[in-house]
Amino acid sequence: MFNVHEANRRKAELRADMAKMHREAGDKALTSVQQKQWNEANAEICDLESKIAKHEAGAADGGPQSVINVERSFMHADTVRRVAGNNLRELYARATPDERAQIDGLAATLSGRINASADLRPSGDGGLLIPSVIQIAMERTYTAFSPVVSVARLYPTGDGEPTTFPVLSDTETAAQLDAAASTGADATVSGDTPPTDITGPQLKAWKVSSKPVFVPRELITDSPIDIVTEVIGALLARIIRFENLKYTKGNGTTEAEGFTTNATSYHAGSVALDLDVALDLAYSVPPLYRPNGVYMASDTTIKYLRKLHTGISGDKRSLWKDAFEEGNATLGTPAKLHGYPVLVNNDMDSVATDGTFAGVSPLSFGDFSRFVVRQAENNTPYAYIYPVPAKDGRAAILFRRSDSKLLVNSAISKLVV
Repeated sequence: MFNVHEANRRKAELRADMAKMHREAGDKALTSVQQKQWNEANAEICDLESKIAKHEAGAADGGPQSVINVERSFMHADTVRRVAGNNLRELYARATPDERAQIDGLAATLSGRINASADLRPSGDGGLLIPSVIQIAMERTYTAFSPVVSVARLYPTGDGEPTTFPVLSDTETAAQLDAAASTGADATVSGDTPPTDITGPQLKAWKVSSKPVFVPRELITDSPIDIVTEVIGALLARIIRFENLKYTKGNGTTEAEGFTTNATSYHAGSVALDLDVALDLAYSVPPLYRPNGVYMASDTTIKYLRKLHTGISGDKRSLWKDAFEEGNATLGTPAKLHGYPVLVNNDMDSVATDGTFAGVSPLSFGDFSRFVVRQAENNTPYAYIYPVPAKDGRAAILFRRSDSKLLVNSAISKLVV
């Protein structure tokens, strides 16, 4: 029997894999191996969507399908190359008819015309999901706003119901037994922490609102690309910036949990940051998590570290530049410190002008794959566009739901005095 829930779960996994390939490629085209994997994943998604559509059509006795329940088809395989320019106008010029129709449809809705993708049933709310082709292009444009997502473990789900993320201990070891000894297998599953009946943190789906923006009627004279880029792009950027703030500092009780909230505190012996303190921070993380470790800090903190000199009178050579590997902006690779990538996150605290950081935590290091970001509804923003006659125009607002948790506190360390 066909399982729709399992099919949607598999689609979410495939899309997460495809999105990861986009992030790893940066502004470059996918490698031949990645392209093959992308094509295979896309083909499987199309097959699953076809089966889901047939299943729902059968369940409805051949009646019309809900446009909200049947997701739009994903991008064609060569869209990766077209999106690589981070420019929706360039993408539109090379888009397939299907993709152009999605962009035109969204622009039409913003302009007050009918969009076939909107839920226009009497029981519907008139809202619509942002097409994948637009969302991915916009997400890539605002990549700098979401450094945490770029290295976190993503967990997309088809709905927003509370869910438990399964966690097994990374540090539990095995035991040696004599040939005739008791195995330890019992009904209570003793000797394992956490127990192997698989427990873990509960992930919710906190709703983030872009807040509405007014669209003057005169804007409809612009091209569809101008409308979508200016309006939807601005709203999505607001959401991405807010999400990153919560993924960094959220309290985890009334909002998403930031990685700094429950990360292990490394207490520095010095009140001023330097390269040695940064190295000590890295080595405060257990060896299990260091190979995939990254540093994260604000622009101000990173600039301070970059300006540290040898201390020899008249010598302006930078310690970081001379001693450690630089990033390559052309290739899209981040700078490295002590051999580990350094990511800019301006939602983190910064050092003072003299490098001191009393009362704040300006630098973190660790394996962010142990920090999970739950992306409800497959991370697709939901839009409402409604008339505002009093101002002779329309308004648009976006919503997206997510949550985050640090699975292993010791996987990430934060610097404190």
